Amino acid sequence: MSPNALSPRPKPRLRQVLIRLAIAVIAAIIAFNIPHSLIPVFKESVSEATPPPEIQNVLAGKRKIVTVGDSITEAGKYPGGYVWLLQRYLNALYPDRQIEIVNAGISGNKATDMQARFQKDAIDQKPDLVMINVGVNDVWHAFFDFQNRQFYPQGKLPKGVPLAEYREKITQMVLAAKAAGIRVVLLSPTLIGESIDGPENRRLQQYVAAMREIALENQCLFIDLNAPFREVIGTYQKHAGKTLNLLAADGVHPNPSGYRIMAFTILRGLGVPANDIENLEVQK
Repeated sequence: MSPNALSPRPKPRLRQVLIRLAIAVIAAIIAFNIPHSLIPVFKESVSEATPPPEIQNVLAGKRKIVTVGDSITEAGKYPGGYVWLLQRYLNALYPDRQIEIVNAGISGNKATDMQARFQKDAIDQKPDLVMINVGVNDVWHAFFDFQNRQFYPQGKLPKGVPLAEYREKITQMVLAAKAAGIRVVLLSPTLIGESIDGPENRRLQQYVAAMREIALENQCLFIDLNAPFREVIGTYQKHAGKTLNLLAADGVHPNPSGYRIMAFTILRGLGVPANDIENLEVQK
């Protein structure tokens, strides 16, 4: 062959194979060097309407949930309340599961009251899941004399429930539920007034911490409702001053905005994706 002769070109099929091989190698190099945090951006999104397996075990099928609490829970059964919202959110998200929520909230209740009626109002209802929201009255009644409408900043009134007794009564409810095969979710108390650094809320933090410890000790779910209330109110007051009860008309009993935070936080705590909840509209 003369020096000026052209080299023979690869056959078309061989050239296509070589091109594809080169592309595959380049793609592999790129994929290897992409940060793992960016990989989900390139994945096809999956439906988030189905919670993870652990949550399916709680909510799948025909389930009954009992919500044990005080006036915040009792009033939560009305339109816009957190129990009302939970029922309608679950109906809309998982219409085939037929989840029933039974409201067992009684105004003024403390941990001592709830433990005394726990068998009748919770266990005897034979639920698959019981949620316990307690702590506001246990602390509030130590600071405020409701009969004489007088505040005691030292928080030594006898109608409050001491921290040790609070811990004992919640533990008794948790153990009773577990013995009956009922899963437990502990919902922390929200706030007592919107002075987040006031004496009641400083003490309330000890009760929130105790509830968290009980959940850890007994392998049950803990959902912190106190933290989002503090976050929202703290952010508002930073920009607008301490001039308004933002999430509760009286500083304690949530308004529709406060109840929505409670419902959203509980569902997220159960593993329901935020995207499924935040744009969900329910009819009153």
